[in-house]
Amino acid sequence: MQEHAQLTDKQITDDLLSPVIRSPKWFWMTIGSLGLIMILGLSGYVWELYSGLGVTNVKRPVYWGAYITNFVFWIGISHAGIMVSAILRLTQAEWRRPITRAAEVLTLFSLIAALSNILFHVGRPWRIYWITPLPPVVIGYDFARGIWPNIRSPFVWDPVAVGTYLFSTILFIYTCLLPDIALVRDKVKSKIPKIIYSVLALGFRGTPRQWKIQATAPILLSALVLPIFVSVHSIVSWDFAVSIAVEG
Repeated sequence: MQEHAQLTDKQITDDLLSPVIRSPKWFWMTIGSLGLIMILGLSGYVWELYSGLGVTNVKRPVYWGAYITNFVFWIGISHAGIMVSAILRLTQAEWRRPITRAAEVLTLFSLIAALSNILFHVGRPWRIYWITPLPPVVIGYDFARGIWPNIRSPFVWDPVAVGTYLFSTILFIYTCLLPDIALVRDKVKSKIPKIIYSVLALGFRGTPRQWKIQATAPILLSALVLPIFVSVHSIVSWDFAVSIAVEG
């Protein structure tokens, strides 16, 4: 029977960190290809800003279109990721470790994509502050309005709900990443990345007290995230439940 070579902790750590510390050529080729696709998408969005939201067929009497469909899609994807991660952490299932990090990152980027579609659907994003509650202070003409948004509007519910969901998800992922960030901080050689990782690591040194907090914090945050996940799922469904239907 063939025997497997025993790797040292240093070899395992170096192998795992090599994609973070050293970027291969295919990485930059992939970034370039995705950058071109992003430029094409931004070009289409600039054309929409120039021509108006009507080019997406969102006009009277049609008030829901592709952007809201994409918004609901990405919200659904984010639910799957955080639900899997939070429930497995609460049950302390040890076999979850290979999949929870992927599920958490999936939730983070899904929420960013969902919020982006709200911004696109507004039509005039430079007026986005009109749907946020601002005090009647005089900071230029537009801010001296003294009115508040219509709290019955989905454009108020969705950013508040999804923004809270996104903040709690970032806090959840960041807490779980602290030991990994500290490990990269100790291994990286370049000066600027070392400073960045040192700041992000928040002084994590792997002391027994820090590891105890690190083991408890994700479980507490999981219990916090799950109710937010349920509330966002309900609030997004209200977008369509309270809409006035057009006959025919």
